[in-house]
Amino acid sequence: MNRAILNPHKRGVTLAEALTVAVVLGIVFASVSAIYSMSMRGWYLGTAETFAEQKASWVIRRMGPDLRQAMSVTPAAPPNDSVYLVLQIPAKSYDTGEGAYLNQVAVDGYGDPYLVPGNYVVYYRGNENGSLDDSGDRLWRKVAAPDGTVLKEQVLADNVADNPNDDTGNPKPMFIYWPDIYRLRSVEITVTVLESRGHRVARKTVTGELSLRNN
Repeated sequence: MNRAILNPHKRGVTLAEALTVAVVLGIVFASVSAIYSMSMRGWYLGTAETFAEQKASWVIRRMGPDLRQAMSVTPAAPPNDSVYLVLQIPAKSYDTGEGAYLNQVAVDGYGDPYLVPGNYVVYYRGNENGSLDDSGDRLWRKVAAPDGTVLKEQVLADNVADNPNDDTGNPKPMFIYWPDIYRLRSVEITVTVLESRGHRVARKTVTGELSLRNN
């Protein structure tokens, strides 16, 4: 029977060598972990910024069609005038030939055409229950019939926060209505949204100005 022959000149790994390897591996793992952690923090922050900007931008895009066709704009009475806006849009009827809803047009006693007033669209900052709240974290859109019946309500954005301060030292209003001809009867909209991902919080503020066509 063959037997393995021990090599008297072959030695094993010493304790010092094992400790050196362990220290080197620890440094490598720590470096990799730090780089990974830093990359993840950057990724979470970037993702939070993207989501915050998308939400704030969506509010302005959604308000666009309503404002462009609005017949009138009515802010709330102070102190809620900066976070509450009422638009009245023309009444509409379905045109089978066009396959779309078109504005209703009537003729007054002088023979002049005019748009027939229709529903009201209300934009405001509120709480989760849909109540007006100038420190609420949601931006609501409600559609109401001329008699006040609510036809539709939805949250356009959550995690809404106060806007940055303007030159008065107060948070910039969410809605500013410019009724004069020099601003083309427009509404300036400023929305700030907070978003968090992986314990990273991002704040994004988006501003837009939209003009009324029917005012």
